[in-house]
Amino acid sequence: MARQIYTLRPPALLVLAALGSIGAAVYNMVAWRSAKAKKLYLAQCDVALANPRFSNPSLLQLDVEAQRADGSAETFEQYEWYVARLVYVLDECLKLCPNGEWYAVAEAQLGAHREYLTSDYYARQGYLSHYGPRMRGLLEDQRGS
Repeated sequence: MARQIYTLRPPALLVLAALGSIGAAVYNMVAWRSAKAKKLYLAQCDVALANPRFSNPSLLQLDVEAQRADGSAETFEQYEWYVARLVYVLDECLKLCPNGEWYAVAEAQLGAHREYLTSDYYARQGYLSHYGPRMRGLLEDQRGS
């Protein structure tokens, strides 16, 4: 006697609901990551507005090898912390949203600090290992351009 085989067929509406839920979850995750990146960057913009000489180093007399900004070691230290914060924020934004928009923002922001970021002094600090591969690539590109 032949054995009857039963196949389980989920209702089509249940499958559509599951797929819709998965799609909504993915959309919400991407939207959250984008909002988080924007929030981080806007916080960095607030720091830049409060410290225009650090956000635009052409307003400083920067002597990287002497570790002086406007003739001051303290001002140079503040500039270093500004750039460190900037790079960390951009690194996090690229981790959250690795798309062309954030790469363009990062390239523009890093370009303003090219003199410092491409200096032998900066290279000796060993900061590259602190950042993700995308940011390391962008920093290395600064040296090459």
